[in-house]
Amino acid sequence: MAISSKVLEPHGGRAEDTAMARTSYALMTQPPASAPASSLLGPTEPAECSVFHRSWQHEAQLDLSMGFALGEVFNARDQGNGTILIDVRSAPRDTLVKADFDYSQELMVRCATLGQMPSAAGGPQKFTIQLRPGPDIGEKAYVTKQFFNGNVTGVGLRVLAGTVSLDMGSNTGMAISEEEARSLMSQIAQEFIDAARNQ
Repeated sequence: MAISSKVLEPHGGRAEDTAMARTSYALMTQPPASAPASSLLGPTEPAECSVFHRSWQHEAQLDLSMGFALGEVFNARDQGNGTILIDVRSAPRDTLVKADFDYSQELMVRCATLGQMPSAAGGPQKFTIQLRPGPDIGEKAYVTKQFFNGNVTGVGLRVLAGTVSLDMGSNTGMAISEEEARSLMSQIAQEFIDAARNQ
């Protein structure tokens, strides 16, 4: 998706080799793409909240029916080594909704704090995720804040806009603050959506 480079380059970012990203992701010790999300992300508590997940953790990279682009913004806002990871997907709207946006506002309220326990070499790890309404971008948007062992480890933004969706995430505790990361992710998301509409 050439649109990725057009949006990312002004921010000092770049689009990655999509084919290589798909290959690398498939080689990870993960369930096949046909497996349910819970097998990839670990059990979710409460179970009804499984549509929500940590930033950048899903099976889109393995779904060849979706257009997929991967990007990174390094040294975000010239503040050092803060990094934002981005993936952009293009598919029929119903496909994107089923993948990440099949929820009501009532469910989001009930899932304001949830837990996920992905498997790891040393045993399951529990992440706590807080959900917040996202900025006024696209059709649906929500923000995630991720904790591990009580410490904030990342923030994310997920946006649906017609046949395009974005999943963005940044580790915190780096040179870019949580507030800066959210602001920059919102700006980039809006630019992606505007560029897609103007193609």
